[in-house]
Amino acid sequence: MIPAEGLPRKSRLAALLDHFAEVEDPRDVRRILHPLPEVHFRVVCGGGARAIAFGR
Repeated sequence: MIPAEGLPRKSRLAALLDHFAEVEDPRDVRRILHPLPEVHFRVVCGGGARAIAFGR
């Protein structure tokens, strides 16, 4: 068995997406175009980049 110190750490992206995956998605499954964790991730990245609009 490999000790925990020898294992690679989870990337920040993977950790963030895992965190967002825990949020319950209240949307109608028939109308979902993008998974909720990805929507949350894009919002966080846009906020970090100070995006004014999602289309830019």
